[in-house]
Amino acid sequence: MATLENNYQQFPANQGAVREGPALLQGLVWCKHCGRKMRVCYHDGQPYYTCDGAHRTLGTAICNRASAGRVDVLVEDLFLTLMNVTTLEQSMGAAQKLREEAALVDRQWQEKLQRLSYQADLARRRYEAVDPANRLVALTLETDWNERLVELEAAQHAYQQNRPTQHQLSSTREEMEHVLTHLRDYWYQDGVSNQEKKDLLRCVLERVTLETPTPGKVIRAEIGWQGGATSTVEVPKYLFSAPHLFYRITELAHSLPDGQIADALNAQGLQTVKGRAWSARRVMDFRLSNGISSGFTVNPQLRLTDNGYLTTAEAAARLEINQTTIQKWYKLGLLQGKHAGGQKALWIAWTEEVERRLGGQASFDLRMLSVKSLCKVQGKTWEQVIRWCVEEGHQVYRLRRGTTFRFYVLPASCSLQP
Repeated sequence: MATLENNYQQFPANQGAVREGPALLQGLVWCKHCGRKMRVCYHDGQPYYTCDGAHRTLGTAICNRASAGRVDVLVEDLFLTLMNVTTLEQSMGAAQKLREEAALVDRQWQEKLQRLSYQADLARRRYEAVDPANRLVALTLETDWNERLVELEAAQHAYQQNRPTQHQLSSTREEMEHVLTHLRDYWYQDGVSNQEKKDLLRCVLERVTLETPTPGKVIRAEIGWQGGATSTVEVPKYLFSAPHLFYRITELAHSLPDGQIADALNAQGLQTVKGRAWSARRVMDFRLSNGISSGFTVNPQLRLTDNGYLTTAEAAARLEINQTTIQKWYKLGLLQGKHAGGQKALWIAWTEEVERRLGGQASFDLRMLSVKSLCKVQGKTWEQVIRWCVEEGHQVYRLRRGTTFRFYVLPASCSLQP
């Protein structure tokens, strides 16, 4: 038992042999929920990674399931993005490992050919030593000799067919750099088979672990690279458009609202699955149907809270004012944000500096001037003074003075004259 445990620790990925089939990650995919390896099943000719061991033996529900096509496309793209000239040293190491493996395989072939040659020679000597008068025995030994010769010839032919050439095993640094630079072009050529792609992926991938959050419309894939590094990506469960469109919208949703995402997609010439131009509404529908999180949505289940923006209600609560005042300050330039116009939601850019400057946490500076006094000196309204200060680059502070708040200006220069 200890020997088995030791062997398992030496080969934690337990990838198994490369098999036929369109699923590129076959043997590399594991279930995050139960820890079992996921096998490949087919539905209407399409491959799926399925964790159904307990389902087949105990009749329980299927633990995990994911489209092999969607997972493979994502892992392929990540692999091709990471494999560039910066990984040249690792590629040279992989080439050296390939030469060592080829030498090991060649030695095994030589031992096999030597064994078959000995068996053929032994059968020949047995045939030559038999009494010619004993025809039945002689015929049996002759048949055995012919069979040994056929086996030897077949093995020699297979050895010559499978033996890599010296050109295939010897790659210069320049050749390796050229291949890595154009790897994405080579990858999608018809000359590269699925078996070769699987071999390349297994050189850098240790395992891919799939997890299905509940509830959710995405599958979380944790990619374990050789050497211990990991990457986490999300794969849509249900997708009715091109995968690259899903990942492009996912990328843009971190920093842009739906209207600006639509403008970016239209500028790139991308269309919906029905061939139409994008609009804010269509982007929102696409996000909701595919479970894409955004930094600019009021849906708590799909909200990204680390993108540096707050709703007007959240900003008002932090500054202890009402939402109308937040909107007023945004129009005056005291607060920055994103707004698509009309009745669309207003998103306030939020930092610790904004909260300190307008939340009453800053300390009074002797260089500061009261906004109220500036209104008297310049003969302007409070709104006009605030707008002018913002345009001129002066810092506006809201300081707590006793039980109330007052506005002060920290000049960007020595003068505050308009």
